[in-house]
Amino acid sequence: MSGSRGAPSRPAVLAVSTLAMGLGAAPMPIVGYLGAALRADLGLTGAQLGLVVGVFYGATGVTSLLGSRLVDRLGARWWVAGDQALTAAGLAGAAAVGSFPALLVASVVTGCGYAFVNAGTSVAVTSVSRRDQAAAAVAVKTAGIPGLLTVVALAGPPAAEAVGWRGVVLVLAALAAVNTALAMVWVPSHRAAPGPAGRRGAAPLPRGFAWVLLAATCFVIGTNPLSAFLVVSLVDGGVSPVTAGLVSAAGTGAGTVAMVVVARRSDRRGPLPRAATAARVCLVGLAGTLLLWAGTHLGLAVVAVGAVAGLLCAMVGAGFAHAVTVDRAPHAVGRATAVMSCGYYLGALVSPLAFGALADLTGGYDLPWAVTAAAMAVAVASYAVVQRRVPPAAVPRAAPVAAATPRA
Repeated sequence: MSGSRGAPSRPAVLAVSTLAMGLGAAPMPIVGYLGAALRADLGLTGAQLGLVVGVFYGATGVTSLLGSRLVDRLGARWWVAGDQALTAAGLAGAAAVGSFPALLVASVVTGCGYAFVNAGTSVAVTSVSRRDQAAAAVAVKTAGIPGLLTVVALAGPPAAEAVGWRGVVLVLAALAAVNTALAMVWVPSHRAAPGPAGRRGAAPLPRGFAWVLLAATCFVIGTNPLSAFLVVSLVDGGVSPVTAGLVSAAGTGAGTVAMVVVARRSDRRGPLPRAATAARVCLVGLAGTLLLWAGTHLGLAVVAVGAVAGLLCAMVGAGFAHAVTVDRAPHAVGRATAVMSCGYYLGALVSPLAFGALADLTGGYDLPWAVTAAAMAVAVASYAVVQRRVPPAAVPRAAPVAAATPRA
């Protein structure tokens, strides 16, 4: 940073990064909680709704590796601000045109930006945090996703009835525009800390990192439908959009709080048992998915219990996916986050599209929920392997995570 600008405030960096993570993933709550309004206005099928979410994550995955190199070399500030500018433009365009192709274009544009903001915010929040604060910092900024999901779950359906889905999307675009300016002011232009060999951002990823990638990919395949299709599937089962939104909000709201609380507790225990904790979180998610699946035949009460458990796992597990990644490659946070995100978002591309297509094909949700449960089982096993075979990397005292690298 330049000499005229003081050290960045940690709360300010966390606030901007948290909001950026939530708004950057806007296609997910738009489909998840405005899906009924979208279908009524545009006549979309389940596969088309899944495609809107899928192309967003697909664009993110394709650009993630490029994003890692740029963030590590050029710093976080421009990429966080740039993502928010792209998000504002894409959402404003979708709201103005109001068509299915416009939604797809907005998803591609915001998805490309999200590859940068995901890595950029990880670099930003860890640069202003001590090593023992890193997991909690990553969890806080990742909590922006369930935080926005909760807000849209509660306010989205009634707002869409009042002003239409396009009005809700326009409000999200305005928030992204404001956060663009805040990112330029508050986010540090920080680059990755030097690796063990003294080369900035050049430290290799550890042997066995593919297991981290597999765990994250299967985790998102198993949890993404909870955010993208829970409300739509409940509405198809005869539940009102507002009630369905409340069920989802109960899970995302509780998950937002639990994500941060569990991460703080995990920080106190240190990085060594973190992958094992992630495996247990995924096991809870597996149980929740099975309950949700059974509840579609047994009643709304069982669905609600399963949904809350599953969404708790989705929210808490997302923080652990990032934290376990940072633990294993603290010298290449941007690169490791982006490599993990490549698989994570590949799974997120396939998951909603396949879920919606299977629901259309079978005329129900039994097979889609069975597939998500199987993916969660693989995630549990993969994190168990990470715990046993891929230990956390040590960070030399000379290069703590919190040490910022001045950059104009």
